[in-house]
Amino acid sequence: MRPQIVTILTLALFFINSASLLGQSTLSDSSPPPPPQRTPPELFIDQSIIVLLLAGILLGGYVLLKRNKARNILD
Repeated sequence: MRPQIVTILTLALFFINSASLLGQSTLSDSSPPPPPQRTPPELFIDQSIIVLLLAGILLGGYVLLKRNKARNILD
């Protein structure tokens, strides 16, 4: 008999708790205020993306040139 009472009490408490937590007010005044409109922060990377791309291209060219020279020495 005890396991049945525990099961019934658990289910009853679950449904009572769910009903009280899911209840919502229909008044428009009860809703929270909208979040403030913030502008995203400007980061340093946003302003110098072209410089970063050029640095990447130069580094890639340097690595390819270095590999080509190493391959020519071995031949």
